[in-house]
Amino acid sequence: MPQAVQHDIAVVDNDLCDSCGLCMPLCPPEAIHMTRRGLVVDATTCTGCEKCIAPCPVGALAMTDARR
Repeated sequence: MPQAVQHDIAVVDNDLCDSCGLCMPLCPPEAIHMTRRGLVVDATTCTGCEKCIAPCPVGALAMTDARR
């Protein structure tokens, strides 16, 4: 069973996301995936490193409290 996430995680606003994929190779644990519905961040894999946030050209990625 996966352990509970204890840190902030990245979330995607798919209304803003243009599916450019720039964030995907920047994610060390490879927690970001493209699906037919848009970009998805795996909350159990995301380490909260924030490396995906700044490079997003449309501001579609943000950090949120994983405990919510």
